[in-house]
Amino acid sequence: DASGVAYTVFRPVEGGMFTGEGITVSAAKGAVPDRELVGVSAVESSVQAPEAVPGARMTIARGLYDINGIQANGDAPVQGFRFDDPITACLPMPTEFRANISDVVLVERKSDGSYGILSTKLRQSGGELSVCGSVSALPATVGVAKLGVVVAPPATPTPEIETPDTGATAPSTNMAVFALGLGAALIAFAVATAAVTTVLRRRK
Repeated sequence: DASGVAYTVFRPVEGGMFTGEGITVSAAKGAVPDRELVGVSAVESSVQAPEAVPGARMTIARGLYDINGIQANGDAPVQGFRFDDPITACLPMPTEFRANISDVVLVERKSDGSYGILSTKLRQSGGELSVCGSVSALPATVGVAKLGVVVAPPATPTPEIETPDTGATAPSTNMAVFALGLGAALIAFAVATAAVTTVLRRRK
C-alpha cells in the first residue's frame, strides 16, 4: 500500500498465504467470497498484551499481532470483512508455554479489550511448533495464551488501629473485655454483700 506495507492478495479460487515475521496467515480455496479480492498483511501490534487477564483463566504471551485487510485496489483498509470459511493464523509456541502444550490456545482481542478463545490446533513444521487458530473476519488482533491460570483479585488492606493522641498504647480487645468482666463481678459482689448485711440486721 501507500505506506509501504506488503500485502498478499487472497482470491476466491486460489486462497492465499501471507508470511511475516513471527506469523503466517493462510486461506484455503473458497474462503474468500466469490468476486472478492482482499490484500492481507500481519504485523506485531502496538497494543501491549497483559501478562494476565483480570477475571479470566488465562495468561497471554507477550507479542500480539494485527491482521489487516486492504481493498484489492489498495485504496483503503477493510473493516468487518468476513470470510466464507475462516482463515488460519499461526504464531510460534512461546518457550514458557511448552511445559503443558495442551493448555495453549490462540486468542483474539475484542474491541472492548477482552479476549476470546479461537478454535486452535498445534502444527509441527521443520522442528518448529506453532499455535494456529481460525479467524473469521478482518481486521483482527491475535495472540497466544495459556489456560488454567486464575487471576486473584487484589488483596484488601487491613486497617491499622490508631493510638491515642496522648501517645499511650491503646488497650487491646482482650484487656477491655477482661476489665468489663472484672467490673461486673465487683458490682455483683457488692450487691450480694449488702443483701446479706440487711438480712442479718433484720434477724437481730
